[in-house]
Amino acid sequence: MSDNARQTGGNLECYSRLAGEDDLPVLAIFERELAKMSFPEDPILDLQYHTEKLQRAMDREPEGMIVQAVSADDAPVGDEIAAWLWLETKTTLATSEPYGVLRSIYVRRRYRRHGLALSLAEYAIRYFASRDVKKIMAKVHAENRPAIQVLRQIGFDPLHTTLQFRLEPGAPYVFDEEDEERPNEG
Repeated sequence: MSDNARQTGGNLECYSRLAGEDDLPVLAIFERELAKMSFPEDPILDLQYHTEKLQRAMDREPEGMIVQAVSADDAPVGDEIAAWLWLETKTTLATSEPYGVLRSIYVRRRYRRHGLALSLAEYAIRYFASRDVKKIMAKVHAENRPAIQVLRQIGFDPLHTTLQFRLEPGAPYVFDEEDEERPNEG
């Protein structure tokens, strides 16, 4: 997305640009909100942690960090970041082939339902295609239906399912003989 590229999402006029260091405090808040959605039982809420994580990412691949801002006429107080996209290019250990990771996509609540998430997700496809990436991965919490819907809409398909079992200290975990045989089955 070129610096200051303009788009209209619904009735909303916004512009896209690379994220800068001045944006990190707001982006850290967005990351904290994503942590609450993705890890509802134990999110990392420390803004300093998120700011440092984002700074390291910005140092590695600054062109993979995009913000969409709403112009002063539409924003409550001056220009405001309405949406955020974080992309990272990695390589596989086995083949050294590049692949893309859609790390974060977030739209501020008051700017949702204007097509911003969809436009950012479409941008992610173009971004990675320009880097000769053949595969893009995105991890999304199972309850984050809006994100899943947007990613499915542009062609992402489910690949893995992660299951979780929480152990309680001191709780007895007793299984009958039938249950004990299951791990050895086919």
